[in-house]
Amino acid sequence: MDEDLPPPNDSQSDAPGRLGEFVTLSSRERAALAGLLEPVQHWPRHHVLRHEAAEPSHLYLLTQGWVASSIALASGKQQIVKVHLPGDLLGAPSLCLTTTVDCLTAMTPIAVHAISRSRLIATFEAYPRIALSLFLSAQKERVALMESLAVVGQAPAHVRIAATLTNLFDRLSERGDAPGGMFHMPLTQRDLGDLIGITPVHVNRTLREMDRLNLIKRSDQTISLLDVDRLRRIAGLPVRRYVSGPNRITSV
Repeated sequence: MDEDLPPPNDSQSDAPGRLGEFVTLSSRERAALAGLLEPVQHWPRHHVLRHEAAEPSHLYLLTQGWVASSIALASGKQQIVKVHLPGDLLGAPSLCLTTTVDCLTAMTPIAVHAISRSRLIATFEAYPRIALSLFLSAQKERVALMESLAVVGQAPAHVRIAATLTNLFDRLSERGDAPGGMFHMPLTQRDLGDLIGITPVHVNRTLREMDRLNLIKRSDQTISLLDVDRLRRIAGLPVRRYVSGPNRITSV
């Protein structure tokens, strides 16, 4: 699972990314967002896009590849708190801080558009529906992090891995990047351990057991979820239904 290959659907553009997932943006709003995007930057695997405790001058729209968001601990260890996929807006949590909260590291070759923090805030003032859309996307992100914390804090290794794999599958499926349950999997076993709080040895043992039970099938470059429904039952998390627009927010 550690091949240095980009996800298969990297060529498609995601502007305005997930900023439009809850609100149908007008042509003017989409143009305003597109105008925020600085020229595309391409970076190799392991490149640090932004260090922790840096000046939060920019956010980034990820259009190709996978990026890890991690926080360093006093012990010298790191905790991966989020795996970003194409379409994600990187660095948004640091909008409310004077220095950045996380380190952003490329897990594959990546392409990103930088977005000026000051210009984004000015766009929120001019186009409140864009701000609303980002706010709703942030709540969706909060739900995902709450579920991740619950699983990592209380569940055994096989449940943590099942929850992680189904989460990746669901997010990649939105882009058509997981046909038949199969998707590119650049996370190493160490990466996966850093994400869910177990050792690489424990990751390896758990994945081999999942292989044996015909839950998954792995190759050097991909992983196939052979029984997604069963993996969901193991993960034990409900399927969330998200609103599709601001009118439903005001009607419930």
